[in-house]
Amino acid sequence: MVNPTTIRKKFVNRLKSVPKSPGVYFFKDISDTVIYVGKAKNLQNRISSYFGNKSYDSRINHLKQNIHDFDINITQTPNDALILESYLIKKYQPKYNIRLKDDKSYPYIVINTQDDYPKIQYTRNIKSKTERKLKIFGPFSKAKEVRRTIDVLNKFFPYCTTHVQRCSENCENAVTKDEYNAIVSQIINFLEGDHKLVINRLNHEMLTAAKNKMYERAGRIRDQIESINEFFKLSNSKSSSNSKIDYIGFTLSDDIASFQLFESRYTNINNTFKFIMEGVRSRTNSEILDAFINQYYFQKYDKPEIVVVSVCPNIKEISTDVLKLKNKIMKFVIPKIGEKKRILELAVNNSKFNLEHIKRAENDISKTLHTLKTKLNLKTIPRRIECYDISNIQGTNAVGSMVVFINGLPRKSEYRRYKIKTVNQVNDYQMMIEMLERRLQKLNINEPDKIPDLILIDGGKGHLSSTYKVLLNSNFPEISIASLAKRHEYVFLPNSSEPLDIEPWSNESILLQQLRDEAHRFAIQFHRNLRSKMSLNHSLENIDGIGPVILKNLLIKYRTVKNIKMSKHDDLIKIKGISSNLANKILSELNK
Repeated sequence: MVNPTTIRKKFVNRLKSVPKSPGVYFFKDISDTVIYVGKAKNLQNRISSYFGNKSYDSRINHLKQNIHDFDINITQTPNDALILESYLIKKYQPKYNIRLKDDKSYPYIVINTQDDYPKIQYTRNIKSKTERKLKIFGPFSKAKEVRRTIDVLNKFFPYCTTHVQRCSENCENAVTKDEYNAIVSQIINFLEGDHKLVINRLNHEMLTAAKNKMYERAGRIRDQIESINEFFKLSNSKSSSNSKIDYIGFTLSDDIASFQLFESRYTNINNTFKFIMEGVRSRTNSEILDAFINQYYFQKYDKPEIVVVSVCPNIKEISTDVLKLKNKIMKFVIPKIGEKKRILELAVNNSKFNLEHIKRAENDISKTLHTLKTKLNLKTIPRRIECYDISNIQGTNAVGSMVVFINGLPRKSEYRRYKIKTVNQVNDYQMMIEMLERRLQKLNINEPDKIPDLILIDGGKGHLSSTYKVLLNSNFPEISIASLAKRHEYVFLPNSSEPLDIEPWSNESILLQQLRDEAHRFAIQFHRNLRSKMSLNHSLENIDGIGPVILKNLLIKYRTVKNIKMSKHDDLIKIKGISSNLANKILSELNK
């Protein structure tokens, strides 16, 4: 830990050169990790205040002791600083900030209304908030129900499909542009809540199918109806209002806040979302709500007109870009009685339940990790476990995977993939050795959070023996290592020929199995992607006229042979280097 007086002396000249303008500052620890992001109207005054004699709470005092460096981003206005702060907190997840923990990428439905023939598209990634031409619906909480609903739309509105127009090109009576846009308007109305017509038609078809003893068809239609109902969240939680309303309930415990958000669009509760925020200790309810609103609505497209809350946010701390709607400003309401209060209480009760569930799960995981420490005779509780696996077919396209569990839960942002470079034959031992050597060389003593408490190898005694030697010859011989054999789920430790006495159905064995299975899944996924890419390259390289540049452009745009096969001549010739003749040749060769 760094003494604040020492760091002030270190930065005395830099502090003088910091401008007195608005902006964002971020503090870094000794390993150059961003540990705090803040906004300021006057950067120099704000940063200097951390190194004075002013008394702060324990959280800030602890932060001050860990500051090793700082950096700044100047903005034109304080509001720009607020926007940038929200973005950087989401990007870096600094340990001393209130941060929204939600690594899900929720699905959206988008319709490009400026296209001549707009398509319904499913996406998890909307690249730019300036895409004003998109009609955006979402995010939605369940991808499965969204896909099923799109399938239903494709049935009732067959011209507007997810990938290609089924009929508009092939049918004799293709629709006109005006007719097509009228259909799109119906779809938009459906997605905005007017779904009764479609539900009624499906119910009629289901009853007809059942009457004709076409039970499988009736079952499929029933599933479609259920998906639409799930999609629109038809429940007892209905609002009589025609406005777009969000209900935000939250509950606090220690350093965690559990949020439950209900989205009401056109009388129905369409979506429910759960979130966790960390770093809330010693913060007021208003501060926590401000942070949630800034981070959640920062890149949200379908914003509510009204947000129903239990405490009043500090509007000055919320970005004007977050608050701004088309022709109005987002309004916050604290209900005293009535329907809004009832739905808000439901959101609060759900947030309490979610928090209790998290706490129970944390207690269970804590017990499991303590038991694992005892059973494996580890030096410390294995809060960070890394598991390694290899995937190849007869030595070709050999790849390795590393998955990371922290406190018993997967941390996907820290997963890593490895292309095996030095082993050209079938030799799992050598492949595992190469991967572990490369991983251990990346570890840094100044980043203790990245050093595993336990390394788990997918394999038996042979795999463990070879990798244990790598560990002993590294700069981190003190790291514990074990292996998990698929047969009987045996757990082995170094220098022992017998497996440990761990029941395969025990919580600690199940945790190790989850790690092993996740590493296996991740390795196979990477291996399949490589094989698919090689197959794509081979298919295209055999077509006369396709060189490295055109091949690269095709890969960037289409990614798979299937997508290229489904493409159109007019789309292909838009790619740099592809002439009309070459486009015809590509489609002809791939569709043989």
